[in-house]
Amino acid sequence: MNQEGSRTLALGIDAGGSYTDAIVMDVKSRIVLARAKTPTTHQDLIIGMMKALEDLMIQRAFDNHEVRFVGLSTTLATNSILEGKGGRVGLIGIGWNPGNDWAPGSDMSVYISGGHNVKGGVEHGLDERGLREGVDSMEGKVDALVVSSKFSILNPAHEERARALIREYSELPVIAAHELSKDLGVRERTVTAILNGRLLPIIDDFLNDIGFMLRKQRIDAKVMVLRGDGTMMDIETARARPVETIMSGPAASALGGRFLSHQEDCIVVDMGSTSTDIVYIRKGLPTVRQEGAVVGDRRTHVKAMDALTIGLGGDSHIQRGKNDRIEIGPQRVVPLSMAALRLPGLTERLRRREGNLFLIPHNSKVDKLGGREDELYRYIRDNAPCTLQQVIDENPRIVTSSRIIDRLVDYGNVIMTGLTPTDLLHVKGRFLPGDEDAAYHGLLHEASAANMTPQQFMDKALHRIVSELGMGIMRKVLIDETNDITLSSSMSRLLSTAVGDGFMDLIDINMRINIPVVGLGGPSYVFLPPLQDRLGVEVIIPMDNDVGNAVGTICSKVSEYSSAAIRPLKGGGYEITCSFSNRAKALRLHEAIERAKEMVTENAIRRAAEAGGVNISVEVDVDRSNFNNIDGSADVDRIEVRARAVGDPMGVMLRS
Repeated sequence: MNQEGSRTLALGIDAGGSYTDAIVMDVKSRIVLARAKTPTTHQDLIIGMMKALEDLMIQRAFDNHEVRFVGLSTTLATNSILEGKGGRVGLIGIGWNPGNDWAPGSDMSVYISGGHNVKGGVEHGLDERGLREGVDSMEGKVDALVVSSKFSILNPAHEERARALIREYSELPVIAAHELSKDLGVRERTVTAILNGRLLPIIDDFLNDIGFMLRKQRIDAKVMVLRGDGTMMDIETARARPVETIMSGPAASALGGRFLSHQEDCIVVDMGSTSTDIVYIRKGLPTVRQEGAVVGDRRTHVKAMDALTIGLGGDSHIQRGKNDRIEIGPQRVVPLSMAALRLPGLTERLRRREGNLFLIPHNSKVDKLGGREDELYRYIRDNAPCTLQQVIDENPRIVTSSRIIDRLVDYGNVIMTGLTPTDLLHVKGRFLPGDEDAAYHGLLHEASAANMTPQQFMDKALHRIVSELGMGIMRKVLIDETNDITLSSSMSRLLSTAVGDGFMDLIDINMRINIPVVGLGGPSYVFLPPLQDRLGVEVIIPMDNDVGNAVGTICSKVSEYSSAAIRPLKGGGYEITCSFSNRAKALRLHEAIERAKEMVTENAIRRAAEAGGVNISVEVDVDRSNFNNIDGSADVDRIEVRARAVGDPMGVMLRS
């Protein structure tokens, strides 16, 4: 173990969908001193994280007291929402009612009079009696309350008054919607606040476990949590605003790619087990989806990176499609090479040409399974690997076996094996943690079915993988350049030809991307370099690319937003409204804009400092736009002034 004691080290941990990665880096030298990769334990993330940290410690590459900073990213918030987990939330809607066409997603809800108009003026007085009655009706039935008032981002007085009153007669946590979103849209603002309320107990327990884990290893360091937009917040901010950790995992990968490649402007391609995320990095940060992240079927106001995700990863199923065309994904299967390590009998069955598709147990949680589902799950668990026909034949009493198996796959209790890009890497000798023999016999089966030699099938499959990655990168570039997510069939064919997956008789197509492509993830070093010739792009595969997401958790910046709106007054002059200060007025438009800039700059800097930032800088944008009133009435002109404050999360900046 190092005894110098003069270094400043950072610990980064990312709990991803398949693996939990951890690294320790020397901040000044940018050298990764220790690294670990362990399977993510979805039933309790902290188990896998503790194992990863223990694996770092036994490498004896650093002293505990040298770790001064800890960065975290996790899929916990996103997965909890998608799985319906979390606390129970009650909603107090002030000055609005969702009607019958929309449900906000709360467990209980009460709507009372109050709220403000488009100019921030009082529309109706706050119904304090109705507020008390509503809270009393929810007491003991919910774990948190949300107060969401009409136009609260222009005047938060009713939300703040309601919260103050609730705290006088209830001990429930109270979330004011305007503090989580500065954007117009009461529906999205309310959904964001409700999701935040659901996540409060989950993230609080998680962060408590993180504290215990660090204390156990005698690490006393500043802890920061990555947001979905690629910025950081301190641990107390994360406890209060856990919804902002949505999509933090992909953000970590993007930032890690930027940092390891020394590129402030680049396209980061992170090829994981199930999918590939493609992100444009501009001035060191991912581009942000301004309209807010969609989680499940609900749009929020959570700022998250604008990633294009394609269904291609190391575990994507390779099979023949229509017209004998080789298809890659989007279905995820367990690579034959990896499944054979768990199931020694699998390789022999592959040798006997029984096919590549076998059912194996995947998730042992069976509390939600019914009687027949549980019976089939236990049969597969005890007899794996099983073909679908084997399960049906051996369980004749269950006449709907195939449908039940489909449900078990959907639930995640069982999963199929199959030929994957990971298996091709084993056959090529480029990736060997699994059973190479199982991978080869899986390739042999698919090649025979396609009437090809194994080499011919593998060459075609590798070509298709590279082409799909190239298509994804070009789509991302076009979307960012044109702001149009649709691609016509003609444009799709042009792109397909450009990346080498087809040809056109009358057109010779050559395209070139002007910024580097940075590859992360285990398979990237094989599948991305061929794009250098096809797209004329520089491809960078940096050292430590396979733990780039853990690196990303410690090389981001603290960032906070602030905004104000300017509107003309009927009698002349302009009014400035915002959620953090009293309304202000100015006679001339340029004076109003300058005053609004001052207001949002000061507020953004304050918020960034409270979130743990130092060395703070600010960018201010002025945007003239329109919006609809909540009742769908005519548009109202407005000028919005937005500030983004960016700061360093620790004393020593991790620069690219």
